[in-house]
Amino acid sequence: MKTQHQGIDSEGEHYKKMKKVISALLGVFLLFGSFSGIAEEGIFWVERFQGLKMVDGAPEGWNLHVKEGDPAISLEKSGDRTFLRLLSKNNSFGIKKNFEVDPKEYPFLNWKWKVTRLPEKGDFQKKETDDQAAQLYVAFPRFPAKLNTEFVCYYWESNPANKGKEGTSVVWSKAKIIVLQAGKDRLNQWVTEKRNVYEDYKRLFGKEPPAVGGLGFYINSQHTHGEAESFLDEIYFSKK
Repeated sequence: MKTQHQGIDSEGEHYKKMKKVISALLGVFLLFGSFSGIAEEGIFWVERFQGLKMVDGAPEGWNLHVKEGDPAISLEKSGDRTFLRLLSKNNSFGIKKNFEVDPKEYPFLNWKWKVTRLPEKGDFQKKETDDQAAQLYVAFPRFPAKLNTEFVCYYWESNPANKGKEGTSVVWSKAKIIVLQAGKDRLNQWVTEKRNVYEDYKRLFGKEPPAVGGLGFYINSQHTHGEAESFLDEIYFSKK
């Protein structure tokens, strides 16, 4: 959802690039049916990362999306745990998975993430600094989905002053941002998150949400021309 910032670009050229990236992002989220999810009692699993192989640059069942530069994605192990690693060097990329789940039935989104390197001067409030070590996107498609898909986005920001802030993406008005972590206080630590994505959507968009249609995990550092590194572990929706 972010594009390369070049000082020589005109505002019009920069806007056109952003629209192309947004179109590509929406296109992948429209491929419903590729993953139906795994439901247990009270839980809808998105991913555990256990026993997966890398296929076409992404973990099995996920789609790779490269916005800028060459991606560095791998599955890492520590003891009996397997998790995802993303390393960004002046580039932008991520992975997506498509599924459908009712946010009223499973309102809570749960995941574990870790950041070991932050993009210097990253700040979601300006286009020229809109870099994050970790971005988790939840897609809410409405017909016609290519025009009306909305996103609730959870960020790990570089600027510690942004922790707890909410706002609209500087690139796409249908993407609402919530900064959960920011700065170096919890760097190099696994952090467990639990969000009522149903209530987050209603608060940010002021209406009832449609079904969740997919999820993406991204990293970028191309605007500030730096580096970032993040990790992602098990992700699931729960009833409580």
